[in-house]
Amino acid sequence: MKTNRMAMISFVCGLIVIAMLGFGMVWQSFPGSPIYANTIRAILDLSISVQYLCALVALLTGILALKQIQRQDGAEKGKIFAWVGVVSGAGYIFFGLLVVIIFSAQFLS
Repeated sequence: MKTNRMAMISFVCGLIVIAMLGFGMVWQSFPGSPIYANTIRAILDLSISVQYLCALVALLTGILALKQIQRQDGAEKGKIFAWVGVVSGAGYIFFGLLVVIIFSAQFLS
């Protein structure tokens, strides 16, 4: 049996989201030097954009992979990879929206 390619793409994108989230947390925890502050800020802004793109790709390819695996009726494997991509992508998007809603509610009141 071969592994579904969409499931692998979903899994890898989900891992990228998780890894880059950790990367952002590490950079946020170090006090930045004034010389490198703008460079670090630019890297963090870019990483957030890449995280959302990877989360969206992980979510969509995971859903497509699950549908393809179901249609193949056992000829392909990779359900766990697809589910990891769906959960990590949807979780990142959901919590990102939740943070935006919470912070916007604090600024409005």
